[in-house]
Amino acid sequence: MAMTSQNEANKAIVRRLYEAFRAGNAAALDDLLADDFISHNPQATGLAAVKALFAQAGLGDAEVYSMIAAGDLVAVHAHYASPAETAGMDLFKIRGGKIAEHWDVLQDIPAQTASGQDMFSELSA
Repeated sequence: MAMTSQNEANKAIVRRLYEAFRAGNAAALDDLLADDFISHNPQATGLAAVKALFAQAGLGDAEVYSMIAAGDLVAVHAHYASPAETAGMDLFKIRGGKIAEHWDVLQDIPAQTASGQDMFSELSA
């Protein structure tokens, strides 16, 4: 598979994860996360633990602003409205058509920024 089509396929997997998050569909994680899934997040790691956390949290709300794929990595910049309102950068590693690893950095959304731009403004030229 050419790199561009592989990048698009990997982005589609991550999009399905966000769809499951918005729907509160913990069962979808079986098809999206590898059996040996590792999360570099302090809340939970492993497929079973992440499914339990996901089920407990219920419906989520996230708007994806940017998604970039390169090789087996997909980076996402998103606005999370629940369970807490934050700006997030997520990095996903894809292996065998599933998400094998996940890293995230979440940030509170300030009322003002030094630049005057909000956390989700389009990139400047």
